[in-house]
Amino acid sequence: MADSGAPRETRERPSAIVRIAYQQLSVMCGTQDPTAPISITTNANDADARGMVCTRRLLRLPVLATVTSTFSGVYQATRNSHESVATILGHAENGMRTGLEFVSPVTGTIAGLLEAPLKIVDDALCLGLDFVEEKLPSVKLPPGQIYANAKDSFRNIFTSALETLRFLFGGSKNQIEDLSVANETARGIRKVSS
Repeated sequence: MADSGAPRETRERPSAIVRIAYQQLSVMCGTQDPTAPISITTNANDADARGMVCTRRLLRLPVLATVTSTFSGVYQATRNSHESVATILGHAENGMRTGLEFVSPVTGTIAGLLEAPLKIVDDALCLGLDFVEEKLPSVKLPPGQIYANAKDSFRNIFTSALETLRFLFGGSKNQIEDLSVANETARGIRKVSS
């Protein structure tokens, strides 16, 4: 009976690996994450001792949120495309949940042992993400706006390069044409005066 209490305890607080897998599965299925506490507001700094703050911050970036929602939409459309596909994917989801529940005690133990190194990695990734967000503020923009800004920037770069080339070589062309006209005029004047 002592063994039956340990898995129950780990189910109440699954490891970070299991929590991430549940989160991805729930995103794909469009259901609530069974390991997440039900709350209205969530804060990026409210991660528990085994939670990875950087993962939450990355998933909140508009580009990755759009990609995640797109994949979720594709999965839902595929799942709803045919009854047999829905059945197969339902069995796969149940198998994934069962497998994650089965390995939860092991991953909980491993995560407990690796908690300090994972926290160091999480802190380093958060510092890197802070640096990227500071140096590249457009990361926080919606994907459509990033595309429009990039398109406008490239257009401006090519337009300015084209104008520079016209200025550099267009003036020389006009000067050469002016010199040839002046030479012909000078030859004509010399012929007339001789």
